[in-house]
Formats: sequence, C-alpha cells, structure tokens
Amino acid sequence: MPLAQALAEVLEGSEEGLLLVDEDGVIRFASATALRHLDLRDGAVGCAVTECHADFRLVRMLAAAGSTDEVVERHWTSADRELSVRARGVSRPGRGVLVWVRNETRVRHLEKMRRDFISNVSHELRTPLAAMRVMAETLLAGALEDGPAAQEFVNRIGLEVEQMTQMVEELLELSALEGEQHPMPDEAVPVVDLLIAIDRLRPLIDEKQINLVFDVPDDIPPIRGDVAHLQHVLRNLVHNAVKFTSARGTITVAAATCDGTVELRCTDTGVGIRSDDLPRIFERFWKADSSRRRDGEGSGLGLAIARHVVAAHHGTIRVESEVGRGTTFVVALPAWIEVRSATA
Repeated sequence: MPLAQALAEVLEGSEEGLLLVDEDGVIRFASATALRHLDLRDGAVGCAVTECHADFRLVRMLAAAGSTDEVVERHWTSADRELSVRARGVSRPGRGVLVWVRNETRVRHLEKMRRDFISNVSHELRTPLAAMRVMAETLLAGALEDGPAAQEFVNRIGLEVEQMTQMVEELLELSALEGEQHPMPDEAVPVVDLLIAIDRLRPLIDEKQINLVFDVPDDIPPIRGDVAHLQHVLRNLVHNAVKFTSARGTITVAAATCDGTVELRCTDTGVGIRSDDLPRIFERFWKADSSRRRDGEGSGLGLAIARHVVAAHHGTIRVESEVGRGTTFVVALPAWIEVRSATA
C-alpha cells in the first residue's frame, strides 16, 4: 500500500486534517478532513493551491510558514465554523509546508456556554445577595428595635435564602442530568401519579383563583420512566403556567395517547410568549422580557431541567404560544404498554 494512501486511511477518522504543500505551492497530500475544513475540492491533490479557489488566508499562511522555521498559528472564523490552523516549513522529502487544521466550532461554543453560565449564575446571585446585605445592614443600624419592621426584614431574608437554595439545588440537578450521572429507572408510571405533584402548587393556584382543569381519560396507559423526575417536569410546567396566567384564568392539564406515546399537555390562558422568544425558552437562565417585568420568581432553570428530563426519557417537549392568548407545552413520552409489547 502506498504511503500516502496508508496515511490517508489513518487520518480518515481524525478530527484534525493534514495538508502538505510543496515549495511550488502544489498540494502533494491532503486528508479528507483537511479538504473538508478548508473547502478544497476532492481532486485538489496535484493542483496548485491558488488554482483550488483556496481561502486567501491559507495562501498567506503558506507563504509565512515557508519563510520561517517557526510554527505559524492562526484562528479563522467564518459564518459556520471556527478553525485552528497551524503550518510549518519542512525539508523532507522535499521543501514545502505542512498544515494541520482542526475544527474548533464545538469547543468555542462550549467555551461561550461556560462563560455565559458563569455570567448568568453571578447575575442571579448578585441581586438577592445585595438585597440581603442591605436588609442586614438596616437591621444592624437600628431596625432590630422596631419589631414589625425587623420581622418583615427577617422574613424577606428567609425568602431570598430559599430562592438561592432552590437555584443551587436545580443547578446540581441540571448538572447531574447533563452528565448522565443518574440513569432514569425503567418503571411503569401511571399518569395519575404525576398529577399528585401539582398539589404542592395549590396555595398559589387558589391565591390567584385560577381554574385548574384535568382532562385525563381513565384508560390512559402508564408512562415508561421515573416518577420523581416526571413529577418535577409536570410541576415546573404548571408552576410556569400559574406565574403567567392572570387571576381567575384557566390552566388545563390533559393526557392522550398518540402512536405509542403518552402526550401530556399543559395549557394556560396567560400572557403568551412572543414568537422570537420561543426558540430560547429552554435555555438555562433565559427569561422572556415579560418574566423580568413580573414578580421575579424562579431561577430560569425549570424549563431547561424539563427538557433534559424529557430527553433522558427518550421523549420530546415543544411549546405552542400566542401573545395574549396563552401557551401550551406538549410533552410526548414512551408508553409503558407499547414498549413492553414491542419487546415481548
């Protein structure tokens, strides 16, 4: 087997591409990955770089590497990718330039997510911490002597601590879900068992005089999954609906079967979500403008957690909404009966 062919096969599955250009600017070797990353045609080997419609940055980089013994490194950004490109002059088997190229789009995206995550956590913690500091300083400055005021400040500090505690717990849960540290148990979960989770929201529902409607057929099959995580999903969806539904509005929780799945629907008559906000609602810490203008409750993690839990159950979650006319979240999960019959 020719050396070039053997090298090409070795590099076939590599994320890093390799390109060898001789001193006349002719491509003598190119792995498939290098051709793909640099947008060079398959028949580029044997052709001059300038004849292959190559990026002008590659031509300039080859010239720079050919005139020095040092490694020349560049980061290229285009509309759909970010590349790390290194080039170095070589003298064997003949003079030329060896180019390594790696697509770092995903790495850069993860780095951006990490920076955004740190920024968002800092932002979410800064507000309650600042409020607690002001209230503590006020108490120390003499408000402790004012019984009713002191009680109010202490209660508000407790609420801020509770909210931060909730955020930390949700961050830990989200981290575990993203890291697949806790595989979902394979259990038959009756839909009625999920409805129990909504009972914790009764005080909020009653306070706003919201009409809560259930539309769950008696013969609905159980869901395959973990009851605690699925309860969390339904509770998050209903809690979200309560926050954005006006007093005396209606929230409907329904269930139906569809092609071997159980569809859970949570529909409200609330403020709705703008169409340009819909693609981002499952992002961590993201809140629509209407959310920021309201009571500020919630960490912005509930829907992100719901998405991960549903994905871990091999299900899907989507949202339908219209401003001023309400929102519907639809969760489709595998039905236990269908799964068992398929594997029998």
